[in-house]
Amino acid sequence: MGKAWMGFGIAALLVTILASSSVHAHEQQTLTIILNDSGAVVGNISDPAFVQGNALWFKMHDTTENATMQIGIDLNGDGVLNSTMDFMSSTLVEACELDENGSLVDETCAVSATYVFPLNATVGSYQYWVMKDVNNSTTNWTYEIQLYEDIHDDGGPAPGDCFGAGCDDPVKTTDDGEVVESDGFSQNDLVKLTAVVAGIGVVFLALSIQNERKENDKEKHYTTAFEEE
Repeated sequence: MGKAWMGFGIAALLVTILASSSVHAHEQQTLTIILNDSGAVVGNISDPAFVQGNALWFKMHDTTENATMQIGIDLNGDGVLNSTMDFMSSTLVEACELDENGSLVDETCAVSATYVFPLNATVGSYQYWVMKDVNNSTTNWTYEIQLYEDIHDDGGPAPGDCFGAGCDDPVKTTDDGEVVESDGFSQNDLVKLTAVVAGIGVVFLALSIQNERKENDKEKHYTTAFEEE
């Protein structure tokens, strides 16, 4: 009977791990926003898949000569950008100069900016500004982001999926400020693997109990036969 209880304990542990993995399966997802000479390609964000803990990645693609851009997100909802209370990106350009080793000539040069909403961020609407400057001539565009509550359901993209315009662009940071996506072992893969292992554990548990019962039946049979003799 001890083997059966041990098998049951292992199976229960695997099922517990599986349940825990399912609850915490949400991973950060990145919404790509391409910036061109007309502002943001995807301006207003209202996709219900964009939830707490997700990130915005702004990529500068405006090839206008001497053009720079800056992103501001009104985090406290007062309608005014403040570098202390709100998010203000560094100045973005279309391309950064690299040396012969592929390193940035100017370490402050940036072609993209990222903002990650906290897991406990206030759900609701956020305004963000795209501010373009060309030879001291400024153009501003204002957009709105709708942030939804992360309720850990399966209604949105799978963990690790990218969504939004320009999702084919890389997502890991390189020397010139680019961001590229890593090919790691995702939480979703871990959940599937745990489910398979848990299933195998349950099968072995059932076989162990069945074999132990057969052994007990044999012992009882031999004992009865011996007593009759």
